[in-house]
Amino acid sequence: MDVTYDRMSGAVGSLLLVWAGIERSARNEVIQAYGGLPKSAHNISGLLRTWESTVIAGHPAASLCPSLAKVLHAKLQGPLAVRNGICHGLIGVWAAGEDRTAALHWEINGKQHAIEWHELQASLAWLSKIRGAFSIISSASIEGLGNRAVDNPENREWWLKEYDLSLPIDAHNKTGDC
Repeated sequence: MDVTYDRMSGAVGSLLLVWAGIERSARNEVIQAYGGLPKSAHNISGLLRTWESTVIAGHPAASLCPSLAKVLHAKLQGPLAVRNGICHGLIGVWAAGEDRTAALHWEINGKQHAIEWHELQASLAWLSKIRGAFSIISSASIEGLGNRAVDNPENREWWLKEYDLSLPIDAHNKTGDC
């Protein structure tokens, strides 16, 4: 595939827009829980930590929500490092050539990093879906039929298929389905 400089630059813009949506979704959930934005949530990392702790504190242990919040927060760390690197240390956008693949390069704390086109596209595909998971995880209840917060094999499989969130096996679910 011929990946041009323009396509790579467009991917940078897409990444920033997707992260803006993720940040907005997490911020809305934190504001709803606290009635405002606490000081601990004024940067994206703090916001995600605050959101996770809010979900954990607000849901019973039998709910999938605490585990989902932990897994989502952990899974966002790699893409967040890419986002931060691009926002705070971008040093190059390479188009594909005869001797190189298309990639973004950044430097943070004296260490250089890169992400190739195919990795960036895979990350963008996942990140663009994940925004909707914040409200589901934050507001889910274990009451009612068809609820995605109930810890059962069907819901674990749904979270894996819909959002690629693989939950650990715990005392509530020893089936090992996910």
